[in-house]
Amino acid sequence: MKAAGTECLARLDAAGVEYTKGKPIKKVSTPLVIPGLVLGDIVLTPLRGNGAYPMDCQLAAAIVEVGPDLAALGVRALRFRTLHEYRNVRKNGRTTKILSRHAIGLAIDVFGFELTDGTLLEVERDWKTQTEADHKLADIVEAFAASSRFRTPLSPGNDPRDHDDHVHLEAHLRI
Repeated sequence: MKAAGTECLARLDAAGVEYTKGKPIKKVSTPLVIPGLVLGDIVLTPLRGNGAYPMDCQLAAAIVEVGPDLAALGVRALRFRTLHEYRNVRKNGRTTKILSRHAIGLAIDVFGFELTDGTLLEVERDWKTQTEADHKLADIVEAFAASSRFRTPLSPGNDPRDHDDHVHLEAHLRI
């Protein structure tokens, strides 16, 4: 894990991402903080709170990698509520005994996507109103699904009970 973390930090350096190594966090392999919340082509915009938002390097690197695909779709920012949060998985309204990917710094819950033209796509408001001609949210989620750096995104399209208002994105630990 240490070698993977060193390689991940080298990838962020090569991409010109500004970061600071984070304080050790239980279960987070390579903790870091992105001071400007800029990961390549993509800005992370918190919907609540302020200050540091720790994450694992693998999540940061995965967002940098998928950034050009998102930029091609007109995405400028991911509007999020949850990054690192030490908790167990919640499924069907119940908390399980399985540790969440948020707990290990590999997941982000995105509630909206800001486009370069200023349009704000909110998952809860806009997912159900997508048409055949305009399925921008589904296209954005597909960009994450097509990336080898992410596990299958959870969204209103495939998990409407637990992800009706946001898209849950998880980076793979592998490089």
